[in-house]
Amino acid sequence: MLVLVDKVVFHPSQYTGFPAAPKKRSTRGIGIVTIICVTFILNIMRFARYSLLFAALVIVLACICGCTSTPNTAPVPAATTAPGGPPVPSYTQVTSATLAAGSRGVETTIKVHAKNFNCLDLPDLLGATYLYPDQKFTIWATSPGSGTVNVNVLLLKVDDYDKIQTVVPAWDAVKKTWVYEGIAPLVQLNDISTPQEKTITIKNQGKYYLCADDRQESGSNDAIFQVPVKITRL
Repeated sequence: MLVLVDKVVFHPSQYTGFPAAPKKRSTRGIGIVTIICVTFILNIMRFARYSLLFAALVIVLACICGCTSTPNTAPVPAATTAPGGPPVPSYTQVTSATLAAGSRGVETTIKVHAKNFNCLDLPDLLGATYLYPDQKFTIWATSPGSGTVNVNVLLLKVDDYDKIQTVVPAWDAVKKTWVYEGIAPLVQLNDISTPQEKTITIKNQGKYYLCADDRQESGSNDAIFQVPVKITRL
């Protein structure tokens, strides 16, 4: 006869007094996180390195461009044209060779169109900004040449220089001279055909202009003449 007997399973931990062994934790997740962190750090280092290289390249290129660039040359301003006349002033460049030895004089020419006038800045010609009181000068001028024109040469103060651009010479039959209405030339040499000169003492500090005027001439002539002049400091 068969007898059913219950099967009893004894667990060692229940009777030995020792706890069950802990389950082993998985290291797969920790490894993935470690790889991501390392990759991120490497990317940051690589980006920083490329940024430094790019900045260095930009600095080198800027230095090269700065060393090889050609400096700009400022354009020379064109001479302005006074109403009714050629560019003012216009005169021969003065060099040390044109200075009269021992006389502190300057020799040059005033370029003037026929039936027109032209002026030069006298202090600038003498290498100064202004003329000053008690300075004494001799103004000398002669004809541009035989059979050319007989111009008037005038030394003007700055306010009269502004007026001469519109004031033309008129013949005074009584005084037998050319008159410039509203203008008082400090020196006036009329109808120059042979050398003429006058001495002048400066009264006031300021700008002064030496002008050659051919507007009193008649006829048609488009020639340009060089009127010789000399200014001597006494």
